[in-house]
Amino acid sequence: MASGQLQRRLGLVSAISITVGAVIGSGIFLTPLKAAQNVPSESWIYLLWVGLGIVCLFGAFAYAELGAMFPEAGGQYAFLREAWGKGVAFLYGWVFFWVINSGTVAALAVAFAEGILTVLGYDSARQEAEPLAVPGVAAAMIVALAVVNHLGVLMGAVLQNLATFAKVGALGLLVVGGVVAAMGSGLPSNDAPTAGASGLRLGGMVAAFTSIFWAYEGWYQLPFNAAELKRPERNLPLGLIAGMVLLIALYTAVNAVYLYAVPFGEMQALPATDKIQVPVLSVSRIFTPELAGWLTVLISISVMGAANPNFLSSPRAFYAMAQDGLVPAPLQRVSERWGTPWVSIWTQAVWSLLLVFVLRSFADITAFVVFAAFLFYALTVAGVYRLRARRPELQRPYRCTGYPVTPALFIAVSVAFVAALLYDPSERTNALYGLGILASGVPYYAWWVRRRPGSAS
Repeated sequence: MASGQLQRRLGLVSAISITVGAVIGSGIFLTPLKAAQNVPSESWIYLLWVGLGIVCLFGAFAYAELGAMFPEAGGQYAFLREAWGKGVAFLYGWVFFWVINSGTVAALAVAFAEGILTVLGYDSARQEAEPLAVPGVAAAMIVALAVVNHLGVLMGAVLQNLATFAKVGALGLLVVGGVVAAMGSGLPSNDAPTAGASGLRLGGMVAAFTSIFWAYEGWYQLPFNAAELKRPERNLPLGLIAGMVLLIALYTAVNAVYLYAVPFGEMQALPATDKIQVPVLSVSRIFTPELAGWLTVLISISVMGAANPNFLSSPRAFYAMAQDGLVPAPLQRVSERWGTPWVSIWTQAVWSLLLVFVLRSFADITAFVVFAAFLFYALTVAGVYRLRARRPELQRPYRCTGYPVTPALFIAVSVAFVAALLYDPSERTNALYGLGILASGVPYYAWWVRRRPGSAS
């Protein structure tokens, strides 16, 4: 079958939109409650949301250097291949396919389905009584996104831009509403119970770190589209860095509004199972309870927008792996008409669909995504040091801001976070699952290399 080529059609607006849209999903709505209930004071909330956002920004500085240096399809896979060799890059692709990307798509699809069904009048009891309702709607979302991204990178980018503008606009409206309320008569008084301050605990900090890192998950997506960016040496670094700065500012402002509308003591006293209660109460008190009823619709749009880059960007990693002979060759086929890696897109869609129907639970699917991802984030950023030492002659249109300090800080936080997950009894099982899936790629790689000796070169 004939195969076309990836085409450079994405500009700076799309680059920023991919970065922002890949990150803003369910996290900013579902994680603030968990974060607040695991830290000792309000100041810790700001410290963690800003601090961990800056950590991700430091990672983006390193990815921007690597992406401008290797403006090709594959993103993080290509960076690991150039820095550490095909074996390490393959293991990343292995975990990325089975866990990171597919798990994220499946989890977001389940969250989307639960939100849409709630709007349609399906309460939790009815969803349990009709067990195929949630996976059915989730599957429809996955197939729809796969179709859109099959039909051209511009189609996927248009959907991404629209979803991103809608999400940022809605969150911006919430921030403006909070500012107006603060400058005016304030919020109506309430007699909600409050909780006393809790102490600082390792388990609580790990839980808070995990939830906030999940809210920032997806910041690395843009480099997968490097081969489809116009002027990648300029637009890739700008898209990553501008997108991350915008995200940190927006997330900090939204959390300030949450804390204004729902004071810290009240937030800690809320039921831990009602994760959406913080944004619902905030919208109700700043605007109207009726408008809060539509918050689920916003979250569903946000979730779909966050899942789209997993089809717009991530399949380019499998395309690059097929070009390197590390996975079956059909994964590198590009539609002659649409210019998209359609086999990779649909292969990822099929596996994500299977996860939805087998696991079904949002918590089950996301259990080890963050752990598995951070192992390779640290290794990728460390590649900046290795490539500067071993290949100093390479052209670097953008050089990592703050080098060598910023990448070192990112690596240190990532390693400490991974170690804490392994140490914390409540998170250790999930971490070991992630390690098990990573280890399972080693015998497969050895078998594939013996089968196709040229693929190891």
